[in-house]
Amino acid sequence: MSSIRPVPRRWFWSHDIQPHQIAGLTMSGMRLERLANYRRGTSDARRFAALYHDDGGEDVPPRTWLVDADADGAGEHAARAATVSVDVAPDSGTVGFTLVLDAEPHPGRTLHTDLDAAALTALVGDGAAVVDLATYRRDGNRCFAAIVEPRPERGTIVFPALGRDEIRPAMKARKAFPIRVRAYHSPAGWQSAIVAEPADGTSWWIRVDVDADDVSHEFERHRAYPLDLDAAGHGLGVRFAVVAAR
Repeated sequence: MSSIRPVPRRWFWSHDIQPHQIAGLTMSGMRLERLANYRRGTSDARRFAALYHDDGGEDVPPRTWLVDADADGAGEHAARAATVSVDVAPDSGTVGFTLVLDAEPHPGRTLHTDLDAAALTALVGDGAAVVDLATYRRDGNRCFAAIVEPRPERGTIVFPALGRDEIRPAMKARKAFPIRVRAYHSPAGWQSAIVAEPADGTSWWIRVDVDADDVSHEFERHRAYPLDLDAAGHGLGVRFAVVAAR
């Protein structure tokens, strides 16, 4: 099944969400597409960003979520995992996984953690596809987590590190359409890990290292809708990355 969906009738996104506020965002007819954990700490200090699309009129059970699971706990829910977000406590190095969960399991779906770029790229061989990914630093190394499922009829292409000016040429060269973007700061500046699907001719754009006002402005300016949203704590603030289509 492709991740490129029809234009939603309704959608919204939100940020600066505290843990106890997540449930209050759920509305009838809307489906949680992404929940990104971007600030750790005490319960009052924790913050999330969320993206919702309408459910397209489908009679499907609402998605739920799991916050701050360790790798083993997250792995136990891998068959139902739709998205993954990872955050690392700077003082202890403890890794916490946040998952959005479907009501029913997906046969063959698995969660892989602590991957390097080569291992991430190797996952998409042999008829497998990356459903979602996250990136984080652990013990000084750039790591990735990925939800993977068998999809021999429509695979994915993974780009672990693209600079801002490299994204569109890379997509054009592979005739690919980006469906996930995870931006991270490196010594060379902001880089993006991207998952793409084979597709050509669909209008899209990606923005990384933008604030909340810029995200809203770009959607309005391009009359676009978001396919994917990520948020990363950066200093005392938060920076967003989005994939949009129109």
